[in-house]
Amino acid sequence: MTVTQHAQDRIKTRCGLPKRAVEKNATLALQEGVCHGETTGRLKKYIDWLFLSHNHGGNIRLYNNHVYIFTVSEKLITVLPLPNIYKKAVHKAMKRKADANKNNEGDDNHES
Repeated sequence: MTVTQHAQDRIKTRCGLPKRAVEKNATLALQEGVCHGETTGRLKKYIDWLFLSHNHGGNIRLYNNHVYIFTVSEKLITVLPLPNIYKKAVHKAMKRKADANKNNEGDDNHES
């Protein structure tokens, strides 16, 4: 995964992270962030709007109250702050994702 200079600057200013933590944060956002398919309602419409307004952003993730816009080839383009009205919805989506991961891990243990 690569991070553009623009994205490094945005993470530094908007997330308050030092330069050395930028790539790790971007990796976590890509791996653990909420993607378009895991959202519903107004939040999903907001991500649709972001997708259409950022021509090169084919992969959008929501992580730590920020929107991470990646290209399809996993290159981080920019980071935007998440509007306050969507924070509860993202929190619920993260919880659903964590619960689904726990259920999948539990299923793997019973098969052995």
